Amino acid sequence: MEIRDNLIKAARRFVPLANLMAVTQFQSPGTVSKILWHFTGGPTWNATEQRQNKRRKPDEKAYESLKGIISDKQLRIGQYKEVVNVIIPQRRSYDFKTKKFTTERDVPVKLTSAPVCCLADIPIIHLAYHAFRYGKFAIGFHRDAVVNHGFNPVFYTLPDTTIIRSVYEGFSQLKFADVNDIKFAVSDIENDVNNLDSDELDISNSLSEIEYGSDDIERYIDEAKDSFEQILAFIKTFDEDEFGSVYCEREWRSVESYRFDFDEIAMVVVPKNVGKRKYFQRLIARDAASIKLPRSIPIVPWEDLVEH
Repeated sequence: MEIRDNLIKAARRFVPLANLMAVTQFQSPGTVSKILWHFTGGPTWNATEQRQNKRRKPDEKAYESLKGIISDKQLRIGQYKEVVNVIIPQRRSYDFKTKKFTTERDVPVKLTSAPVCCLADIPIIHLAYHAFRYGKFAIGFHRDAVVNHGFNPVFYTLPDTTIIRSVYEGFSQLKFADVNDIKFAVSDIENDVNNLDSDELDISNSLSEIEYGSDDIERYIDEAKDSFEQILAFIKTFDEDEFGSVYCEREWRSVESYRFDFDEIAMVVVPKNVGKRKYFQRLIARDAASIKLPRSIPIVPWEDLVEH
Protein backbone atom coordinates (compact mmCIF):
# COMPACT_ATOMS: atom_id res chain seq x y z
CA MET A 1 0.00 0.00 0.00
CA GLU A 2 2.80 2.41 0.91
CA ILE A 3 4.64 1.70 -2.35
CA ARG A 4 1.48 2.36 -4.38
CA ASP A 5 0.84 5.67 -2.58
CA ASN A 6 4.39 6.81 -3.20
CA LEU A 7 4.10 5.99 -6.90
CA ILE A 8 0.87 7.98 -7.22
CA LYS A 9 2.46 10.97 -5.46
CA ALA A 10 5.45 10.84 -7.77
CA ALA A 11 3.24 10.60 -10.85
CA ARG A 12 1.17 13.61 -9.77
CA ARG A 13 4.25 15.82 -9.90
CA PHE A 14 4.42 15.33 -13.65
CA VAL A 15 0.97 14.29 -14.91
CA PRO A 16 -2.48 15.08 -13.52
CA LEU A 17 -4.21 11.97 -12.18
CA ALA A 18 -7.10 12.39 -14.65
CA ASN A 19 -4.63 12.19 -17.52
CA LEU A 20 -3.06 9.06 -16.03
CA MET A 21 -6.47 7.41 -15.81
CA ALA A 22 -7.26 8.40 -19.41
CA VAL A 23 -4.03 6.82 -20.65
CA THR A 24 -4.71 3.66 -18.65
CA GLN A 25 -8.25 3.32 -19.94
CA PHE A 26 -7.97 4.35 -23.58
CA GLN A 27 -4.46 3.61 -24.79
CA SER A 28 -4.48 1.16 -27.71
CA PRO A 29 -2.68 -2.15 -27.09
CA GLY A 30 -0.96 -1.81 -30.47
CA THR A 31 -2.44 -5.02 -31.85
CA VAL A 32 -5.85 -3.70 -32.88
CA SER A 33 -6.49 -1.26 -35.73
CA LYS A 34 -9.36 1.11 -36.46
CA ILE A 35 -8.64 0.47 -40.15
CA LEU A 36 -9.27 -2.89 -41.79
CA TRP A 37 -7.38 -3.58 -45.00
CA HIS A 38 -8.14 -5.23 -48.29
CA PHE A 39 -5.01 -6.01 -50.32
CA THR A 40 -5.64 -6.46 -54.04
CA GLY A 41 -2.46 -8.32 -54.97
CA GLY A 42 -3.09 -11.63 -53.25
CA PRO A 43 -2.80 -14.98 -55.07
CA THR A 44 -5.63 -15.94 -57.39
CA TRP A 45 -7.90 -18.89 -56.55
CA ASN A 46 -7.19 -22.25 -58.20
CA ALA A 47 -10.68 -23.74 -58.60
CA THR A 48 -9.33 -27.10 -59.80
CA GLU A 49 -7.10 -27.66 -56.79
CA GLN A 50 -9.35 -25.75 -54.37
CA ARG A 51 -6.57 -23.57 -53.02
CA GLN A 52 -4.78 -20.29 -53.60
CA ASN A 53 -1.97 -20.24 -56.13
CA LYS A 54 1.50 -19.81 -54.67
CA ARG A 55 2.35 -16.54 -56.43
CA ARG A 56 0.54 -13.26 -55.92
CA LYS A 57 -0.97 -11.27 -58.76
CA PRO A 58 1.32 -9.16 -60.96
CA ASP A 59 1.48 -5.55 -59.74
CA GLU A 60 -0.38 -4.22 -62.77
CA LYS A 61 -3.32 -6.55 -62.11
CA ALA A 62 -3.30 -5.60 -58.43
CA TYR A 63 -3.49 -1.93 -59.43
CA GLU A 64 -6.36 -2.56 -61.84
CA SER A 65 -8.20 -4.57 -59.18
CA LEU A 66 -7.83 -1.69 -56.73
CA LYS A 67 -9.26 0.75 -59.27
CA GLY A 68 -12.12 -1.62 -60.11
CA ILE A 69 -13.17 -2.01 -56.46
CA ILE A 70 -13.15 1.75 -55.90
CA SER A 71 -14.98 2.47 -59.16
CA ASP A 72 -17.69 -0.13 -58.43
CA LYS A 73 -17.80 0.84 -54.74
CA GLN A 74 -18.03 -2.84 -54.02
CA LEU A 75 -15.82 -5.57 -52.59
CA ARG A 76 -17.29 -8.61 -54.30
CA ILE A 77 -17.61 -12.19 -53.21
CA GLY A 78 -15.17 -13.99 -55.47
CA GLN A 79 -14.22 -17.58 -56.16
CA TYR A 80 -12.23 -17.84 -52.96
CA LYS A 81 -13.53 -20.39 -50.48
CA GLU A 82 -11.90 -21.38 -47.23
CA VAL A 83 -10.63 -24.96 -47.24
CA VAL A 84 -10.69 -26.07 -43.61
CA ASN A 85 -8.18 -28.81 -42.82
CA VAL A 86 -9.09 -31.33 -40.13
CA ILE A 87 -7.08 -34.25 -38.79
CA ILE A 88 -9.42 -36.89 -37.39
CA PRO A 89 -7.92 -39.38 -34.89
CA GLN A 90 -9.16 -42.47 -36.71
CA ARG A 91 -11.43 -43.52 -39.57
CA ARG A 92 -12.85 -47.01 -39.99
CA SER A 93 -13.73 -48.22 -43.49
CA TYR A 94 -14.47 -51.46 -45.32
CA ASP A 95 -12.03 -52.75 -47.93
CA PHE A 96 -14.03 -54.59 -50.58
CA LYS A 97 -10.91 -56.26 -52.00
CA THR A 98 -9.74 -57.83 -48.76
CA LYS A 99 -13.29 -57.98 -47.34
CA LYS A 100 -12.03 -56.60 -44.07
CA PHE A 101 -12.49 -53.45 -42.03
CA THR A 102 -9.44 -51.20 -41.78
CA THR A 103 -8.68 -48.38 -39.36
CA GLU A 104 -6.66 -45.34 -40.46
CA ARG A 105 -5.01 -43.07 -37.89
CA ASP A 106 -4.64 -39.27 -38.04
CA VAL A 107 -6.51 -38.95 -41.32
CA PRO A 108 -6.42 -35.51 -43.02
CA VAL A 109 -9.78 -34.37 -44.43
CA LYS A 110 -10.94 -31.10 -45.97
CA LEU A 111 -14.15 -29.09 -45.65
CA THR A 112 -15.01 -26.28 -48.06
CA SER A 113 -16.82 -23.12 -47.03
CA ALA A 114 -19.18 -20.77 -48.80
CA PRO A 115 -17.44 -18.03 -50.87
CA VAL A 116 -16.09 -15.11 -48.84
CA CYS A 117 -14.60 -11.64 -49.13
CA CYS A 118 -11.80 -10.74 -46.74
CA LEU A 119 -10.27 -7.87 -44.80
CA ALA A 120 -7.40 -7.83 -42.31
CA ASP A 121 -7.19 -6.15 -38.92
CA ILE A 122 -3.54 -5.09 -39.00
CA PRO A 123 -2.08 -1.94 -37.43
CA ILE A 124 -0.09 0.15 -39.90
CA ILE A 125 3.21 -0.59 -38.17
CA HIS A 126 2.70 -4.30 -38.87
CA LEU A 127 1.75 -4.05 -42.55
CA ALA A 128 5.21 -4.68 -43.99
CA TYR A 129 5.24 -8.46 -43.56
CA HIS A 130 1.84 -8.64 -45.27
CA ALA A 131 3.24 -7.27 -48.54
CA PHE A 132 5.35 -10.35 -49.31
CA ARG A 133 2.23 -12.41 -50.00
CA TYR A 134 -0.37 -9.76 -50.80
CA GLY A 135 1.52 -6.91 -52.43
CA LYS A 136 1.57 -3.17 -51.67
CA PHE A 137 -1.81 -2.12 -53.08
CA ALA A 138 -4.49 -1.76 -50.42
CA ILE A 139 -7.76 -0.07 -49.49
CA GLY A 140 -8.26 0.71 -45.82
CA PHE A 141 -11.84 0.77 -44.49
CA HIS A 142 -13.06 2.30 -41.23
CA ARG A 143 -13.69 -0.47 -38.70
CA ASP A 144 -17.10 0.88 -37.69
CA ALA A 145 -18.35 0.64 -41.27
CA VAL A 146 -17.04 -2.90 -41.62
CA VAL A 147 -18.74 -4.01 -38.41
CA ASN A 148 -22.04 -2.47 -39.51
CA HIS A 149 -21.86 -4.40 -42.77
CA GLY A 150 -21.59 -7.72 -40.92
CA PHE A 151 -17.91 -8.64 -41.23
CA ASN A 152 -16.75 -10.89 -38.42
CA PRO A 153 -13.32 -11.91 -37.11
CA VAL A 154 -12.09 -15.32 -38.24
CA PHE A 155 -11.66 -18.13 -35.74
CA TYR A 156 -8.16 -19.59 -36.06
CA THR A 157 -7.42 -23.16 -35.03
CA LEU A 158 -4.91 -25.95 -35.56
CA PRO A 159 -6.30 -28.85 -37.61
CA ASP A 160 -6.20 -31.45 -34.82
CA THR A 161 -8.08 -29.61 -32.07
CA THR A 162 -11.18 -30.98 -30.38
CA ILE A 163 -13.35 -28.09 -31.52
CA ILE A 164 -12.58 -28.41 -35.24
CA ARG A 165 -13.05 -32.16 -35.05
CA SER A 166 -16.50 -31.64 -33.54
CA VAL A 167 -17.36 -29.25 -36.39
CA TYR A 168 -16.25 -31.92 -38.86
CA GLU A 169 -18.37 -34.58 -37.15
CA GLY A 170 -21.48 -32.42 -37.31
CA PHE A 171 -20.91 -31.47 -40.94
CA SER A 172 -20.12 -35.05 -42.04
CA GLN A 173 -23.29 -36.39 -40.40
CA LEU A 174 -25.36 -33.93 -42.42
CA LYS A 175 -23.42 -34.75 -45.55
CA PHE A 176 -24.43 -38.41 -45.40
CA ALA A 177 -28.01 -37.79 -44.29
CA ASP A 178 -30.43 -38.98 -46.99
CA VAL A 179 -34.24 -39.15 -46.82
CA ASN A 180 -34.59 -41.04 -50.11
CA ASP A 181 -34.94 -44.29 -48.14
CA ILE A 182 -38.13 -42.90 -46.61
CA LYS A 183 -39.49 -41.97 -50.03
CA PHE A 184 -38.62 -45.38 -51.44
CA ALA A 185 -40.37 -47.04 -48.49
CA VAL A 186 -43.50 -44.93 -49.10
CA SER A 187 -43.52 -46.02 -52.75
CA ASP A 188 -43.11 -49.69 -51.79
CA ILE A 189 -45.97 -49.52 -49.26
CA GLU A 190 -48.20 -47.84 -51.82
CA ASN A 191 -47.49 -50.54 -54.40
CA ASP A 192 -48.14 -53.31 -51.89
CA VAL A 193 -51.45 -51.80 -50.84
CA ASN A 194 -52.54 -51.36 -54.45
CA ASN A 195 -51.74 -55.00 -55.11
CA LEU A 196 -54.14 -56.03 -52.35
CA ASP A 197 -57.03 -54.79 -54.52
CA SER A 198 -59.09 -53.77 -51.52
CA ASP A 199 -61.49 -50.81 -51.61
CA GLU A 200 -61.70 -50.73 -47.83
CA LEU A 201 -58.01 -50.03 -47.30
CA ASP A 202 -57.05 -46.43 -48.06
CA ILE A 203 -53.80 -45.15 -46.59
CA SER A 204 -53.09 -42.49 -49.20
CA ASN A 205 -53.52 -39.64 -46.71
CA SER A 206 -51.10 -41.22 -44.27
CA LEU A 207 -48.54 -41.83 -47.00
CA SER A 208 -48.89 -38.24 -48.19
CA GLU A 209 -48.16 -37.00 -44.67
CA ILE A 210 -45.02 -39.14 -44.58
CA GLU A 211 -43.92 -37.75 -47.96
CA TYR A 212 -44.56 -34.17 -46.86
CA GLY A 213 -42.62 -34.85 -43.66
CA SER A 214 -39.67 -36.29 -45.58
CA ASP A 215 -39.68 -33.23 -47.86
CA ASP A 216 -39.51 -31.00 -44.77
CA ILE A 217 -36.64 -33.03 -43.34
CA GLU A 218 -34.77 -32.79 -46.65
CA ARG A 219 -35.23 -29.02 -46.67
CA TYR A 220 -34.02 -28.75 -43.07
CA ILE A 221 -30.92 -30.81 -43.90
CA ASP A 222 -30.14 -28.63 -46.94
CA GLU A 223 -30.56 -25.46 -44.87
CA ALA A 224 -28.30 -26.90 -42.15
CA LYS A 225 -25.65 -27.73 -44.77
CA ASP A 226 -25.78 -24.14 -46.06
CA SER A 227 -25.44 -22.84 -42.50
CA PHE A 228 -22.43 -25.08 -41.86
CA GLU A 229 -20.77 -23.82 -45.04
CA GLN A 230 -21.27 -20.26 -43.82
CA ILE A 231 -19.81 -21.18 -40.41
CA LEU A 232 -16.80 -22.71 -42.17
CA ALA A 233 -16.28 -19.37 -43.95
CA PHE A 234 -15.27 -17.92 -40.56
CA ILE A 235 -12.85 -20.72 -39.61
CA LYS A 236 -9.22 -20.81 -40.71
CA THR A 237 -6.92 -23.71 -39.93
CA PHE A 238 -3.17 -23.32 -39.90
CA ASP A 239 -0.10 -25.40 -39.11
CA GLU A 240 2.23 -24.87 -36.17
CA ASP A 241 4.89 -23.34 -38.45
CA GLU A 242 2.43 -20.64 -39.58
CA PHE A 243 2.07 -18.67 -36.34
CA GLY A 244 4.23 -15.94 -37.88
CA SER A 245 2.29 -15.79 -41.17
CA VAL A 246 -1.27 -17.11 -41.41
CA TYR A 247 -2.21 -16.75 -37.74
CA CYS A 248 -1.20 -13.10 -37.49
CA GLU A 249 -3.20 -11.95 -40.54
CA ARG A 250 -6.21 -11.36 -38.24
CA GLU A 251 -8.78 -11.79 -41.00
CA TRP A 252 -12.33 -10.50 -40.94
CA ARG A 253 -14.79 -12.01 -43.41
CA SER A 254 -18.23 -11.66 -44.90
CA VAL A 255 -20.28 -14.10 -46.95
CA GLU A 256 -21.94 -11.16 -48.71
CA SER A 257 -20.40 -8.65 -51.09
CA TYR A 258 -19.46 -5.37 -49.39
CA ARG A 259 -21.18 -2.36 -51.02
CA PHE A 260 -19.57 0.70 -49.49
CA ASP A 261 -19.82 4.47 -49.62
CA PHE A 262 -16.71 6.57 -50.14
CA ASP A 263 -16.86 7.92 -46.59
CA GLU A 264 -16.24 4.35 -45.39
CA ILE A 265 -12.75 4.39 -46.94
CA ALA A 266 -10.03 5.57 -44.56
CA MET A 267 -7.21 5.67 -47.13
CA VAL A 268 -5.87 4.16 -50.33
CA VAL A 269 -2.28 2.89 -50.41
CA VAL A 270 -0.16 2.24 -53.52
CA PRO A 271 3.61 2.05 -54.06
CA LYS A 272 5.39 5.00 -55.66
CA ASN A 273 7.37 2.96 -58.14
CA VAL A 274 7.53 -0.68 -59.18
CA GLY A 275 10.21 -0.93 -61.84
CA LYS A 276 9.36 1.74 -64.41
CA ARG A 277 5.72 2.00 -63.40
CA LYS A 278 4.92 5.03 -61.26
CA TYR A 279 1.67 3.91 -59.66
CA PHE A 280 1.28 6.67 -57.08
CA GLN A 281 1.75 9.41 -59.65
CA ARG A 282 -0.57 7.68 -62.09
CA LEU A 283 -3.33 7.44 -59.50
CA ILE A 284 -2.93 11.01 -58.31
CA ALA A 285 -2.61 12.63 -61.72
CA ARG A 286 -5.09 10.65 -63.78
CA ASP A 287 -6.89 7.60 -62.44
CA ALA A 288 -8.32 9.03 -59.20
CA ALA A 289 -10.53 11.33 -61.25
CA SER A 290 -11.59 8.60 -63.68
CA ILE A 291 -12.77 6.32 -60.83
CA LYS A 292 -14.36 9.31 -59.07
CA LEU A 293 -12.31 8.93 -55.90
CA PRO A 294 -13.05 12.02 -53.74
CA ARG A 295 -10.15 14.30 -52.87
CA SER A 296 -11.09 13.94 -49.20
CA ILE A 297 -9.78 10.33 -49.19
CA PRO A 298 -6.01 10.22 -48.58
CA ILE A 299 -3.91 8.47 -51.22
CA VAL A 300 -0.73 7.43 -49.44
CA PRO A 301 2.50 6.02 -50.91
CA TRP A 302 3.36 2.63 -49.44
CA GLU A 303 6.96 3.70 -48.92
CA ASP A 304 5.97 6.74 -46.81
CA LEU A 305 3.41 4.82 -44.77
CA VAL A 306 5.32 1.62 -44.07
CA GLU A 307 8.94 1.82 -45.14
CA HIS A 308 10.07 5.19 -43.78
